[in-house]
Parts: sequence; structure tokens; C-alpha cells
Amino acid sequence: MPFRIRCRLAPLVLATATISLAASACSSETAGDGGEQSSPSPSAEPTSEPTSEQTEEAAGSGGACATGDLSFTVSEESQAGGYYLITASAKPGVTCTLEGRTVEAGFGSGLSGDVKPSEQAEGEPITMTGSTKAYAGVNPHSGPQEGGVQFEEIVVSAHEGDMDPVSLKLPSTAEVDQPIGTNWHTDAAKAVPFSS
Repeated sequence: MPFRIRCRLAPLVLATATISLAASACSSETAGDGGEQSSPSPSAEPTSEPTSEQTEEAAGSGGACATGDLSFTVSEESQAGGYYLITASAKPGVTCTLEGRTVEAGFGSGLSGDVKPSEQAEGEPITMTGSTKAYAGVNPHSGPQEGGVQFEEIVVSAHEGDMDPVSLKLPSTAEVDQPIGTNWHTDAAKAVPFSS
């Protein structure tokens, strides 16, 4: 599903899931003939103290990176006819995994602004923590024609389906026509988007 449509559908999907969960939580099992509610098992009782596993998950530890776990910057590079280099780093105290897939990014709200892959295969996952940085390159204009629609920002998220993308101000106005992007890499030199 295109990036822009996912961003628009996210609140609706979230609301539907919340209502469904609330409805199922309100229902109760009844015991045999008496119609009385059955007691929850002792293992299902909530605890007042979070476990260390819950605390790690809440801090973005170990799981897939969400956009909110990362800080992003964008710079302009001249190699390969010019492209934007997006740099991601983990926020303090966060350890998470950024998949080595094509950067999830786009220009504007139209489908023609969605960044398409410039690489054939998926890369290795990157553990984001401390000073680790991940890089992805975006060429805003891989089309055969001159010109394109102009944009001053690019929208980026950590992965497909992330409902909290960030908008980054570009160093210069981009003329966008068939944008392509690389996978996330730990070496900026590998994040150069060459069109095929």
C-alpha cells in the first residue's frame, strides 16, 4: 500500500482496533448453569511493578525501530548527479533494529512522490544504539524528462506502516519526478542512489 495512503488510514485503523479491544475486554465468560462470572486465573492478575522486559520494550530496546526512536537529518550530496543523504541515529537510551530495506520516504501527498527502491536486494538489519548511524540516499529525479514538481520537505519514517513519520526540511528545493532511494546502510558511501 502506498506510503501516503497508509498515513491517511492509520488513525482509522487505530480507532477500529481500539474499539474492538475495548469491546472484547468488556465481555466475560460465564460458568456452566449459574450464569456467574468465572474468576481469572492467578497468572492473569496484573502486577503493579513492570517487569524488566516490559521496561526495555517501553524504552525502544531491542525491537524494531519506530520513527520516534530515531533522530533524522538530511544533507545534499553531489555524487551521481545529486541526491539527498538521510542520516538516522538512535535517541539517547534507545536500542532498536532498523531493517536494511529501502528508506520509507516520500515527497508531498501524491503517489508519484513515493520513493521507489534503487537496489534489488534487502540489506542487513542495523542495530541502532549509541553513536551508530544509518544512511539512505534519495534521488528525487530519476525520470527521463526535465523538470518536475518542486518540494521543500521530505517525509521519512523508520519502516513501512509506521504511523508517526517526520518531515525534514531539505537543504534546497527538490524537483521531484520518479524519486528513488537506497536501503539503509552503515556506510554512507553505499547509500548513493544510482538509477538503472
